[in-house]
Amino acid sequence: MDELSELLIDNKTDEKFNRLFRAALKKNRFSVEKRGSRDYYTVTDGSSSLGFDVSAEKYEYAKSRSPEAVNKLIERVRHDFDILERMVSFTNGQEFIRFTVMREEEIGRDMISDDFMGGLKRVICYTGDNIRSRLLPEEYMKKWDVPREVLFSVADRNMCRLLKKAEYTESSVDGSGTIRCLDFKAEGSDFTVALMMCSEFRSFISERLGHRFLVAAPSKDTLIALSDVTNNVLERLGTAIVGEYRWAPRPLTTDIFHYSSAGITIAGHFSEVDG
Repeated sequence: MDELSELLIDNKTDEKFNRLFRAALKKNRFSVEKRGSRDYYTVTDGSSSLGFDVSAEKYEYAKSRSPEAVNKLIERVRHDFDILERMVSFTNGQEFIRFTVMREEEIGRDMISDDFMGGLKRVICYTGDNIRSRLLPEEYMKKWDVPREVLFSVADRNMCRLLKKAEYTESSVDGSGTIRCLDFKAEGSDFTVALMMCSEFRSFISERLGHRFLVAAPSKDTLIALSDVTNNVLERLGTAIVGEYRWAPRPLTTDIFHYSSAGITIAGHFSEVDG
């Protein structure tokens, strides 16, 4: 999509979209507080501010030349500000709390996070669409008078609900059908890969692949679970994982995780240059 975007979204198209977006914001009593880049706007309603990546809607506009793309974006703006109002209290906001997955080096001072495995972190956030996440600042723990343990407990409960609705495809990766694979649909989602961190993930996958299985998440758009395999298969899997990690727009990890009744361990760690 990036290469197509460069061809479709020239300066003239960008300026036209910018004018339409700003006019639609004004009509709905919003305004642009700051434009950080061509695709990122900070929007305000006069009292609060939220950031918006508009690249998807701009790409849609460039293809169709229809103002409907801008109308959809305005609906997203209105919806996200409505959710922000709901976050005024823990009672009203807890249904929107989730956690997403981030690498250790991505963690900022104001984020609410805890450790997972292999340098990955669970990070508390909230969402209105179960696709895009907005990080929840630490100040909310004081504002709501809620400890981080409670936030993670609520987030886990909500993530387990997402897991039950997650879309995936099941296939065999060998001729005999011995090695089965679950490939979760994750492109563009901030939550699908984070499902591997929720408390019911092992039991959910075990019902489909058995009590021992492997999980790979080379990018924030890819989550794959495999039935337990031999070391030589694991090595071949590592090469594929490294390849995706190197070229992914949102790389995550080249570790392969082993889930069993004893817990979670790292079954293999592959250098990103191995591929």
